[in-house]
Amino acid sequence: MKVKTFHALTMQDAMRDIKEELGPDAIILSAKEVREGGRILQAFNRPVLEVMAASDQDGQHFPQRREKVHPASPVKPSDAGADAALSAQTFQQTLQGMLKPNSETTTRTVGKRAASLKRSVVQVKPKRLPHLQTVMNELGCLLENLSREDSRMIEGRLSPMPMSLCRLLIEQGMNRSTVDVLLKEACKTEQAAGPYDDESLRRALQREIAKRVRTSGPLQKAEGYPSIGLLIGPSGAGKTSAVAKLASHYRLEQRRSVALITFDMYRETAVEQVRRYAKVVGVPFACAVSARQVHEGLRRHTRVDLVLIDMPGIGPRDLALAHELRLLLPKEAVTTHLVLQASTREQELCRITRRLSDLPQLRLLFTKLDETESFGTIFEVAHQTGVPLSYWSIGRRVPGDIEVASSERLAALLTAERSAQSQLLVNRSVQSSETAPALMGAGTHHG
Repeated sequence: MKVKTFHALTMQDAMRDIKEELGPDAIILSAKEVREGGRILQAFNRPVLEVMAASDQDGQHFPQRREKVHPASPVKPSDAGADAALSAQTFQQTLQGMLKPNSETTTRTVGKRAASLKRSVVQVKPKRLPHLQTVMNELGCLLENLSREDSRMIEGRLSPMPMSLCRLLIEQGMNRSTVDVLLKEACKTEQAAGPYDDESLRRALQREIAKRVRTSGPLQKAEGYPSIGLLIGPSGAGKTSAVAKLASHYRLEQRRSVALITFDMYRETAVEQVRRYAKVVGVPFACAVSARQVHEGLRRHTRVDLVLIDMPGIGPRDLALAHELRLLLPKEAVTTHLVLQASTREQELCRITRRLSDLPQLRLLFTKLDETESFGTIFEVAHQTGVPLSYWSIGRRVPGDIEVASSERLAALLTAERSAQSQLLVNRSVQSSETAPALMGAGTHHG
């Protein structure tokens, strides 16, 4: 009997090699998974199947094998055809027996003549013949490991700094696939430039993040017409506070003429809140009931630099009103700022953004950054939808606690440690509050 061990990536490859080497009558003695390269490099080598097979046709080369014919009983052509068919059938039976669950025996057929066939059953110990479910589980794990090999490369083969950055971004709500791409590009850029340290890698990662986020910049006055900002968003996202912060910023810090308009007639508290803000800041305020009323009013006040319109919500009637305003007002003068709470789930924010994607010059205005540590959500929504960021609110103070969105600043927040993130927000918030007078008696409504 001839016994030989074969190595192959798949069981199909192993069976093909066994058939060519030992012939179709060979039997499988054992099969297990091993790694190439020995124990020293075991962690870096891919697993293969090690299959041990045996055949009683010792020393023959089966690709050119010829069957012996008994001298007393010549084989007819029909017998030869049956013998070949039987050999193929024997190989198939051996394969099926090996893959059958709970199989304890493998049947081997040796054909000498069609007229005198003898069947022999070779007992194989159950523990040496892998069950189909076991094989499938092992192959499933192998495929899963191979699919994750690219992702593990960053954590397993680089310095602790990339691993730390990877964990930091994922903890902030960024998708693993996005993080892997960003870190790969950052490492590739730094490696091309020569030796690098942890800080240079952090800066490279910040540049990769900033490249993938669009920003719109501050509101600009249109030619011959005021700049019109529509603030729309779900209830409780912070629209009213954002309107007040923007009005105070442009009126008190930028010294521009500003007007406030609200359509939120369903909430008397919100209307009264905007009215008090407008009185303290010193800007005109009006409640509108139709898009045409706004259109007629703006035609009479074209010298105003900025008009901020507080929309009630994102219901069907609210969206219909926004579309009507888009048709009546100059297209180049209107920008729509979708106000979203930074702590909301990424899937929900993306759904809302795509639902409102046909509004004029859509922008994203994130609020309540001081109430979350998941700045990765801001990146993912902007990156996945392609909608630029306009502003974000980082606190409750009016004026202050609002700033023009910056992709570089978002990248710095994402790559900073948790303690440093809080300090970055506090420093910027203090700076903005020091540059403008406080609004006494206006309240701090955050709805």
